[in-house]
Amino acid sequence: MFTQTLRPSEMPPPDGRNYLCPMAIAPLPETPLDLQEVMDHALAVVRTAAAELARLAHTELQVEYKGDGSPVTNADHASHDIIAAGLSGLGIPVVSEEGGRRPHAERQQWSRMWLVDPLDGTSSFVRMRSGYGINVALIESDGHDWHPVLGIVALPDLDRIYYGGIGIGTWKTRIDDSARPPRTISSDEDIAPPYNLLISWNEGGTLNDLVAGTVDPTQVRMRPESGAAKFCLVAEGKADIHARSTGYYEWDCAAGDAILRAQGLAVCDIVTGRPLTYNGPNLRVGGLIASRIPAAD
Repeated sequence: MFTQTLRPSEMPPPDGRNYLCPMAIAPLPETPLDLQEVMDHALAVVRTAAAELARLAHTELQVEYKGDGSPVTNADHASHDIIAAGLSGLGIPVVSEEGGRRPHAERQQWSRMWLVDPLDGTSSFVRMRSGYGINVALIESDGHDWHPVLGIVALPDLDRIYYGGIGIGTWKTRIDDSARPPRTISSDEDIAPPYNLLISWNEGGTLNDLVAGTVDPTQVRMRPESGAAKFCLVAEGKADIHARSTGYYEWDCAAGDAILRAQGLAVCDIVTGRPLTYNGPNLRVGGLIASRIPAAD
């Protein structure tokens, strides 16, 4: 069994290129995990939750509304229950969109935790039974900042699951066929304009807002894509940039960020250009950008 022991200083970008957003990899806590073993366990849990969401997509949903007006369904709760119970055996705290929130001061005492969105895209799930997913990320503290080291994004309506982690590569496989060997994915395919920019369906920013200062906007074409699939398509080399002008919750982006970091990329704050950090007081991040386009020398 492979045991993760590689340190950030030993991890140059895999293709030697200098990207728009510099890679940031979390140093390991004093007690390192076997990330491959943790990944295998988490994948089995996410597959179970994904199967349940796919089943519930063909049933009548029980829909309620949170204080902010966003919907939550019995499917959100079912997926949360499966994931929280399944990950609990690893002894790592689980912070989920549909679970209770621990105070920030308490969370800061931990060395690692799971960030979980058990049903990313609930509105799409309710309206169309498509365009939804599951995001699961393991984040760790280096004593100052928190960074994602392992990520899983499952897309049940597409029977697709992406995953990756520091030192274990990035992969894509089917959800309902765990016996089929996964296929490695890479973002280092040839890159040339026009560049493909993925945005959220409700993105309010202009093209210039999203890419100014990083690439010539006249060389960019943008289109909407659902949920964390945007990060995965960049990691797979099927898109070049994902950008968002407004903030959202850490569990919406940490899994995709972990997959990109496993390739030597990162998701960066759209204003500062610095890699995102996690476990903030309100578990939110600001606008962001992820790109596989090398920075100009």
